[in-house]
Amino acid sequence: MNHVMNLELLKIFHIVALAGNITKASRVLNTSQSSLSRAIQLLEHQLKVQLFKRNPRGLTLTSDGKKIFQYADKLIHDNEEFLRSFYNNDNEIKGDLKIITTPFLAELELINHLLPFLEKYPQLDLEIKTVSDSFDTEDADVAIRSFIPYRPDLEQRPLFTHHHKLWASSQYLERFSVPQTPQDLDHHRLLVFSLDKQKSILYGDWLTWLLYAGSTSGRPRKPFLQFTSQSGLLNAACKGYGILQFPQEWIHLRKAELVQILPQLEGPQIEVFYVFNKRNTSAQKIDALYKHLQASLKQKFSL
Repeated sequence: MNHVMNLELLKIFHIVALAGNITKASRVLNTSQSSLSRAIQLLEHQLKVQLFKRNPRGLTLTSDGKKIFQYADKLIHDNEEFLRSFYNNDNEIKGDLKIITTPFLAELELINHLLPFLEKYPQLDLEIKTVSDSFDTEDADVAIRSFIPYRPDLEQRPLFTHHHKLWASSQYLERFSVPQTPQDLDHHRLLVFSLDKQKSILYGDWLTWLLYAGSTSGRPRKPFLQFTSQSGLLNAACKGYGILQFPQEWIHLRKAELVQILPQLEGPQIEVFYVFNKRNTSAQKIDALYKHLQASLKQKFSL
């Protein structure tokens, strides 16, 4: 029996599957929930399979739905790759390329990996813009950041993962002792990154995880010191102010001579993404930079 899959229906199915429910998908596509429901029903009818299991929390893919999703994901990705290569036939990596990221990612991560790329492509003019608040790829060709809300016009490639651990200076530990259990943190000075209420809704409580870890009261501990600057927070820890959570991947911790404490405690794992608009005309430059960063970061994290 021959089954025909409509590409537009596949695209709708793909977005609904990524969104996890019809309501969110309708906002993404700016269309009615009823039209999306009809599109999914029509695709299910064409394929003679059930694609989703409906439940109070939303939609989950069936086993058949997962197979179709994998096919649709590859088809859509291949189609976008072809269009990018078709409309961008300039083989030279040159001209402007703008990156937007946080000050801390720029200073502690990107700056360690860009020099070979710039030397390889001397005709490329690279600009790095740093912002602490929300930012969009409309302000640059590439955004490097975590916590990206899903948008169908953006491609989000995983770049690396930060594994948060707890650290303190030898000076601090000599004065206040080394905590042996998470509950011991109740009696220590804790340093945290400060967010306003609006940003806390976006980022959740991962930046203040150490205030909750092992808390005997079940409530967050009171921080000894809060910073809106991660570099300031790191500097305070190095000077013996207290304990902070920080990604173990950043070699600056070793240079600062901070000591890891409670290594058995698993902190948040934060994904950082390489994000760009799928229709950006600088696709070749964007791809080249991504491949370079991916290879350079892989080499760093394998050491």
